[in-house]
Amino acid sequence: MRKNNKYIPFLDKFPFIVFAIILILSLTFFLLMRERLPLNFFSSTTAETESKKEYTIFITSPSNNEIFNFVNQNEAVPVEIKAKEIENLGYIVKVFINDEEIQALNSPPYKFNWNPNVSGEYEIVASVFDENSNLVSTSNKVDFLVEYAEEDSTTTVMSTNVEEKKNKILSQSQYRSQNCIPQGIPIFSYKCYIPPLIDGSIQEWENFEKFSNFNPTILKEHYTTHTDISGTFYSCWDADNFYFAIQVVDDVFNQPFTGNQINKGDSIVMVFDTDLEEDMQIPFYNSDDYRIDFSPGNFSNILPESFINWPYNSPPNGVSMASTKLANGYIIEASIPWYNFLNYTPQDEDLLGFTVSIFDTDNLVDTDNVPITELVVSSSKQFDLNNVSTLGTLVLIDAGDIQQELE
Repeated sequence: MRKNNKYIPFLDKFPFIVFAIILILSLTFFLLMRERLPLNFFSSTTAETESKKEYTIFITSPSNNEIFNFVNQNEAVPVEIKAKEIENLGYIVKVFINDEEIQALNSPPYKFNWNPNVSGEYEIVASVFDENSNLVSTSNKVDFLVEYAEEDSTTTVMSTNVEEKKNKILSQSQYRSQNCIPQGIPIFSYKCYIPPLIDGSIQEWENFEKFSNFNPTILKEHYTTHTDISGTFYSCWDADNFYFAIQVVDDVFNQPFTGNQINKGDSIVMVFDTDLEEDMQIPFYNSDDYRIDFSPGNFSNILPESFINWPYNSPPNGVSMASTKLANGYIIEASIPWYNFLNYTPQDEDLLGFTVSIFDTDNLVDTDNVPITELVVSSSKQFDLNNVSTLGTLVLIDAGDIQQELE
């Protein structure tokens, strides 16, 4: 019997041969590429790691090793943080100073002002946390220094008799001590025997009491340091006039206004209550209250001027003014005749409700690009243009001829 051998043609074997070749080439390609890629390329942890790297957070203010020289505890360190790719994720930015959490920010802009209590060295760092309080990213660490200068005395050294007279006036008088700074003490205005020369200089005012503890009152969230806005106020009086000089520190000067609009630019606003004892419980203006605004002009085509916003809505009569532009601010000096204050005659030991405020505009504008007030600092703890119960106190006192005594 003859045996038949089964023969498989080559063409029948071809698909299997092609499949085997493709498989071998694929495996070879895979092994070669694997050597070139990270070990965790095909793991699920890679996407997570790359995603976390995108959550960048960086402290832009304060800068590293920055030194803040402060003169009062109203001043603040501006803190600003830039963050990337977290705005719409519901993450929280927490800020730590010397390992203590001092602020949590839920949405941009990630910035605020921080008031240190004491001088010292500080380290600030910010961290991003997700909705489950898991740490997502941490910023750079920034070191900075805060130094408080010792405040100069705001009171001219007087004789023992004058200090006793001051204490007697305060012990026998009714006034809003809670509004007065510092420590509930009013501003004392000494009688002058020789009127000051109104020339825009403060040289001759050094014999009189000065006030420099201005406190942020309106839009105070914009306040950072005394180099932004601060001032030193002097005053005196005689039978004819109330005199004052104020030297303002202002890093950006802006005064384009005149007339009843001058308080919209850099200016001084004074409010007087000439019948303080009768008005202690009255918050609204009445006929014995006066609000006077003063502008230094723009030191170009606008002259210094004053305007009574209450009760007249007109320029005051007989006011003499002078102003001087300084490298970091300006000086206003003026005399105001008492006859602008109807039914009031100044007397030794009089107490008046009083606040002097510095209005600062810088470059803040409204929707019509018109400058508007950015910050107000005042001689009282709080100040409301429409509430005279927030006024501090001014004491008129005859301390003798201090101009001659202190020469």
